[in-house]
Amino acid sequence: MNKTIPALATAMAALLIPGCSSSTAQTAPTTASPAPTLASQTASAPESVPTAPGDADKTADFKTANANAPWVGQIKSATETEPGRIRVDTRVVDPRGDNGSQAAKTAIAICESAVALFGPSYVAVMENDGTNFVLFGHPSVPKGACTEV
Repeated sequence: MNKTIPALATAMAALLIPGCSSSTAQTAPTTASPAPTLASQTASAPESVPTAPGDADKTADFKTANANAPWVGQIKSATETEPGRIRVDTRVVDPRGDNGSQAAKTAIAICESAVALFGPSYVAVMENDGTNFVLFGHPSVPKGACTEV
């Protein structure tokens, strides 16, 4: 039993020491065992994760296509978050009045323009505070319509 404790302590130390080494040693491992851990740590680091192939900035295309629209200045960004899905962030603020407010009409016009321009299966027009304002293609809204939510 006394021989087991030192062996266990040695094994634990061997496992802990590679994790406690300096950053220079981590970038250039000297043994094969730390490499898989380093590779998984690098892959999960946020700065090393590439953007998704469908995540594309469509803001310039959207603003150019709607240059004469009275609401174009309300657009913060238009992003294809995945193929067929568009998210439009706006400066529009819903006064939380009745459906059909001027803000809602603006957001619906923005949604309809995104549908016409990009032909997506789903559009989310977001309020200035980041909440959903108008949706297209969501199961909770009428099919084929941009609807205030």
